[in-house]
Amino acid sequence: MKQNALTNIINKNSDWHEVVYPQRKNKLLKYFLVLFILMLTIFFVKVSNAIPPLIIDIPVIHGYMSFNGFVDLLIIVFWAVSIYKSIRFYFNFVKDRKSWIANNLAYMIDTLKLYDEDYFEVIKEDRVVKEKRIVRVIRISYNESEKYIYVRIMRDGDRFTKEATNLDENLEATLGMELETTNITVNYVEYTFLKYKDERINLASEISKSNGSDEIRITGNISYELHKVVHSLVVGGTGSGKSFFILGKIVSYLNLSPQADLRIVDPKKADLSLLRFVTGFEEKVATEANQICKMLREVVELMERRYSEYFDNVSAFGKTYRDFNLPVVIVIFDEFSAFMHSVDKKIAKEALDYVFQIVMKGRQAGVMIEILMQRPSADDLPTNIRAQMGFKAGLGAMDSIGYNMIFDTNNVEYKTVTEKGGGYIQLDGIHTAPVYFETPYIDKDFDFIAEIEKLMKNQQMADISHVAGVEYENTI
Repeated sequence: MKQNALTNIINKNSDWHEVVYPQRKNKLLKYFLVLFILMLTIFFVKVSNAIPPLIIDIPVIHGYMSFNGFVDLLIIVFWAVSIYKSIRFYFNFVKDRKSWIANNLAYMIDTLKLYDEDYFEVIKEDRVVKEKRIVRVIRISYNESEKYIYVRIMRDGDRFTKEATNLDENLEATLGMELETTNITVNYVEYTFLKYKDERINLASEISKSNGSDEIRITGNISYELHKVVHSLVVGGTGSGKSFFILGKIVSYLNLSPQADLRIVDPKKADLSLLRFVTGFEEKVATEANQICKMLREVVELMERRYSEYFDNVSAFGKTYRDFNLPVVIVIFDEFSAFMHSVDKKIAKEALDYVFQIVMKGRQAGVMIEILMQRPSADDLPTNIRAQMGFKAGLGAMDSIGYNMIFDTNNVEYKTVTEKGGGYIQLDGIHTAPVYFETPYIDKDFDFIAEIEKLMKNQQMADISHVAGVEYENTI
């Protein structure tokens, strides 16, 4: 009964195809091809014999050819072409009916012996002999979309149930594709493969593609809507590409419509602190402990004001900050661990309380936080805060303990990261497990400060135009 139920799961969606093993050979088609070729040959022979002999010589190179000989030559050519076309049509027909995915998966079943055999007594030539037959086969189905191939290994309670969770490397080699995610359920294990290698995007070209949405694109295949994936945790040591990644995200945030309201916390007074010299950021960068706590408190107060002004009656049911065209407020907190270790416990507790309020209540009001760390540490970032992070990324080489702290999972086999800007990422609602990615490519001549100044200036001009328009309307 369980097997029938699992079969029904596959059949509910006609796009899922079950791999047949051993593959059935359709001998009828071969017999039909042979019969067709034979009939075609007889037809051309009869046509040749039906032509009356004519004593006509046709001039050819260095001599003459009889008319009948010329006709016979044409018949032979037509016969050969017809036979060739028939055979080619047959093989194309057979190839189309047998998906390469099904063929490769059947080959994997065969080479890994993912089937059980038993002996049966049969009568051959008046003798009882034992014949080996396949009695049980691992059940595999697949589905193909524009970007992905999905493979499900059914868990029927037999010896293949355990095998189902350990076939990731074999499937990668069999399909020649990179594994994106693995989803383990009671009834099956689903592997998702990228049909095409993910592309590293160019930050400069992405900036020019602003379309008024709050979509943030990370790679060719990975993007997310900011209002759905709130709060971020980015971990990466020196040389991992973390700084450029964050600067790139800042540019993307400022390119949103309405433009994001950013607050920068940089207790080490590194690159991010220099944004205080950019027009519009003068009062939005904090480096000292008292400034940092003040900024966090002000953000929490802003969040509470939004709730009291926009979400204080039943008409706001199911709405978010986007329904009121409010800009998202994002606190970018660099060197979080360094800050927690460099201040006294009272200040650390105060800051942590503000961070906790933001991650717990900020989603609907459009108030978010992005925490940056060099090394993952459960002591510095409590689980109740880490669990609320919708965007998690670990950049650069890292051991499994570090990855497990970021992503709260220990059943992923991480590959060694050698590319600068490479790492693993997991987005709520998009990934069920961390996947490898590479941060957007940034040209060495790209001027972050100039780009940020331009975006801030554009917003100021838009604000001035809006105010002028309102004042003009009021005079009418």
